[in-house]
Amino acid sequence: MITIASLAGWLMQAPAVLSPPMTAPPREWDLAGVFVLKQEHFLTWSPMIDLSRPFRGFEYQLQPMWALELTPKHRRLDSFSAALLSAPAMGAGVGLVQPKLQYRVRGTEVRVGVQTAVLSFFTSAMRGAGKVMRPMAFVSGKF
Repeated sequence: MITIASLAGWLMQAPAVLSPPMTAPPREWDLAGVFVLKQEHFLTWSPMIDLSRPFRGFEYQLQPMWALELTPKHRRLDSFSAALLSAPAMGAGVGLVQPKLQYRVRGTEVRVGVQTAVLSFFTSAMRGAGKVMRPMAFVSGKF
């Protein structure tokens, strides 16, 4: 009984739609036959916390993301890429950017790499101040 009640409580907190709505297809450019530049806009579920009511915990919201990825076209290096993700942060005048270095495992959609987060503050009190978070490893893709 407790397991069913816990599962019901967890499902009530989950987003109503588990997959984000359709977004525009990615755009690609060939840079002189040496690199491929890919730009993508999409929506993703992100945990957000209301700073005025932190006791309520995290709530999940659809957040727009902008991604830019640079991949070499050389056959020995085409599994490596540098990416830049940008998302709106929690408050006005705050920017969030995530640079990544990643490796795509051949024959799969799995990516392994290192990323960090850079917070930038653009307010009258803090002109151009920023903070770089500690880099961390990640694994992403379809499993």
